[in-house]
Amino acid sequence: MELPLNRVEEFLHTRIPLSKAINCQVVEATDKSLKLSAPKFVNTVTDDGFSDTCVLNLCNLASWAFLHISLQRLNYKPFTSLTQANLGKTREIDSNSNHIYATCSLPSDKEWQQFLRMLSRKARAKISLVTILSDKLGETSKLTCEYDTRDLDPA
Repeated sequence: MELPLNRVEEFLHTRIPLSKAINCQVVEATDKSLKLSAPKFVNTVTDDGFSDTCVLNLCNLASWAFLHISLQRLNYKPFTSLTQANLGKTREIDSNSNHIYATCSLPSDKEWQQFLRMLSRKARAKISLVTILSDKLGETSKLTCEYDTRDLDPA
């Protein structure tokens, strides 16, 4: 099911002002994945490339927002902390790319259901989400983020 892109973008820009500052845009939002983009001109560093900090921020924004939106749609009130992040680079971002894209998808159904069961039972659970970073030539990196999530309004 497609989600309204403008509402997802508004949520992101309101909750995380950095996303607005780097001109982060929502490209695709469904109940299975979230895809964000950021232009190069906002993230330019001295060598006219994308910095690793920009890459980490965009990927982290994608996974954090996707987790929050997914849980809110299931009537949770999540409080999420990043506990660990691992970046694996396949290659450098193409210097001719004007945008980079971060796509976060749901983990396996088994892992997601186990996370939701634990969150329901204990009002706290951990989950790992993988975000794929790409440019116009394809995948460049993977960021795996582990989140410790609490439900602030357990039933």
